[in-house]
Amino acid sequence: MAPPETRAELLALLDWYVESGVDLALDETSHDRYADSARARVALLPEAAESAAPSTSPRAAAERPRRAAAPIAAPDEAIRAAEQEASSARDLDELAARLADFPHAPFRDMAQHFLFGAGAPGARLIAFDAAPGVTEETSGEAFSGLSARLLDNMLAAIGFDRSSATLAYVSPWRPPGDRALSPHEAAIFAPFARRRVELARPDVLLIFGEAPARIMLTTNEPVGKLRGKAFEARCGAHVARAFVFSSLEAMLKSAALKPAAWRDLRRAAEALQERC
Repeated sequence: MAPPETRAELLALLDWYVESGVDLALDETSHDRYADSARARVALLPEAAESAAPSTSPRAAAERPRRAAAPIAAPDEAIRAAEQEASSARDLDELAARLADFPHAPFRDMAQHFLFGAGAPGARLIAFDAAPGVTEETSGEAFSGLSARLLDNMLAAIGFDRSSATLAYVSPWRPPGDRALSPHEAAIFAPFARRRVELARPDVLLIFGEAPARIMLTTNEPVGKLRGKAFEARCGAHVARAFVFSSLEAMLKSAALKPAAWRDLRRAAEALQERC
């Protein structure tokens, strides 16, 4: 295969890298990334900020400016920093701002849009999905794709819509290639998602897919073992009734999952009535 020569071919190759999950260019020399990160912290101190060069992803180098490179943190350090940032937020607006600026958030420097969610803030019902998809990434509008249409229909079946429910993501940025969140990535986003529930104080959570279930219920059980049951989701000082569903994408692909989802929707509606 001949190497790409034209600008269009190079951009197409970079797009393919990004879709495949490549987020860092490597050379033939080994690097201590933690040491590089420490040097980056010094370079980005206030007195050096004006001369600091912005970091870019492969595609961004050709098309749009990027923020400065975030320091690379050890896994446990990133989770502790997320816990501190999330717990410091006093309301939902501050939480969104802290998450948007959190330097160790996965995908932050790769995605085009920060999509915190949609619907009514502080609603009695919150539906949690894992992350935006390609439609949301393209349009810049949260919950705008086919899976969002399915979610809208599910909410309508129990008397809710976007004026009376909150639609939230665990990750406000689309993962490369729409892949699932890894356990470590989910652990970084978890303090923000759980703090969101604590601040919003919903009565009921609808949880779609593995990552949201892992976070809200602090469990490693697969979704198949969690469906059909009601749970108490304890997020800080608040406790909400929670129901787990297959991911919206899985339900779009398999109609066989929808009858069980309907049964759990009815149970969620009953739980809402009980808490009126």
